[in-house]
Amino acid sequence: MGTGIAEVAAQSGFDVLLYDVDPKALARALERVEADLQRQAAKGRIPGSAVRAIRERITTTTSLGDLAAADFVIEAAPEDLELKRQLFERLDRLCRPEVVLATNTSSLSVTQIGAAALRPGRVVGMHFFNPVPAMQLVEVVAGDASGEAALQATEALAEALGKRPVRVRDTPGFVVNRVARPFSGEALRLLGERVAAPAQIDRIARLACGFRMGPFELMDLVGLDISLAVHRSVYEQFFGAPRFRPHPLQERMVKAGRLGRKTGQGWYRYQDGRAVDGPAPAQHARVPGPRVPEVRRVAVLGDPDLADLAAQAGYRLVDCCADADLVVLGDPGLLVGRQPAPEVVVLVEASTRSTTELAAQVVNPARVVGYGGLPRLSRRQLVEVAPGLRTDPSATDLAVRFFHSLGRDTEVVGDSAGLVAARLLACLINEAAFALQEGVATAEAIDTAVRLGLNYPLGPLEWADELGPDRVLAVLEGLQRELGEERYRPAPLLRKHAIAGVP
Repeated sequence: MGTGIAEVAAQSGFDVLLYDVDPKALARALERVEADLQRQAAKGRIPGSAVRAIRERITTTTSLGDLAAADFVIEAAPEDLELKRQLFERLDRLCRPEVVLATNTSSLSVTQIGAAALRPGRVVGMHFFNPVPAMQLVEVVAGDASGEAALQATEALAEALGKRPVRVRDTPGFVVNRVARPFSGEALRLLGERVAAPAQIDRIARLACGFRMGPFELMDLVGLDISLAVHRSVYEQFFGAPRFRPHPLQERMVKAGRLGRKTGQGWYRYQDGRAVDGPAPAQHARVPGPRVPEVRRVAVLGDPDLADLAAQAGYRLVDCCADADLVVLGDPGLLVGRQPAPEVVVLVEASTRSTTELAAQVVNPARVVGYGGLPRLSRRQLVEVAPGLRTDPSATDLAVRFFHSLGRDTEVVGDSAGLVAARLLACLINEAAFALQEGVATAEAIDTAVRLGLNYPLGPLEWADELGPDRVLAVLEGLQRELGEERYRPAPLLRKHAIAGVP
């Protein structure tokens, strides 16, 4: 990480002094900088003539005392609290009083690191993201004693480096590493509960939610050992809060040596750096295909988005369930007093309750199939289809063919409240709501940090505005009711927004 920071600083016109106790490590760092600059020049991102000038702005030293001349210090030592405290104690004595001392820690407390300095007001967090040259985000972390002048100077330097600073409070995981925990954590629970396989979950994350990479693909990229270590660190720092509990599957994979891409096998098998058994690409182009022959008339109640798609696909929309060949329900309560014929397939939106529970309200549970409608179908390229305990396979088959006719891919998943997409999003949103309520950062800062630091299509609070706090709350309450786990306890702030009807 320190090498990347040095490279970006040199490219931004700063003279850089790179320190390490190991001269071989410094030589390797300069080689990496040179190689990356040459790659950038080959791709036309920087002039070839600039490579030497940038490289010559970086000098190295094995003497910490040489940092006494620095105007700003960024520490990127290994994540060892005692090591960092010793460094900052020495830097505080060496550097001029006005010099900011910034730590690039991703998991340790800035307050604890700064407490080793006689002037903790100049100690701040400056958390870069890998790869530093490509990632825009820098979390500027305010420890309990960090001074406003030091924080502003850090933000100004981040901007001078071409980065986007986001001010956050010193709490475990800051914003990005905290709010991102449910993405992999909830995916592991979905796998552990046999709701879906890794490739299905990743495919749903990509095609239903718009993520660039699914949670299992991401764990394989980062390394399962690193992912488990971060989960454990955040869990321990939150004194065992159930929301952050690691999953036994993680430890089993690590003990088996299946660490992801770097070992050639993790959740997927890899050849030449590419997964050979990863999630399949989209098969449908979000344009209507051939209609289901046995379905001409469709009654859609409570899901106007799906009604529009069905009409575009050429189905005749009817208001009376008795006249329909297929009934779609955004809410099964809408069926009161107007049940369809027993042989008619009924699709029920299953983001808040299981298909089996919802089917109990329909005249023939064998013809009931759950589907994922959160996010709305016009946003999705893929729809989860979830048969209940009593669902006939022919009903599931018709549901799959119907969604294909709307130009959507499908994944048949296990029967569970929230299915996959709504469950992942609701848990991400809930953690962001907890962070906002605790004053870790502003709503805008949380969304910006997550979009830039994780390449999410939307920030979690932007997702909450789009889906509606009331619907997110309903998903969490459905999960809590079905699974009985405290980890799905809704953030009080989210509940208040749902009750008040405000985003």
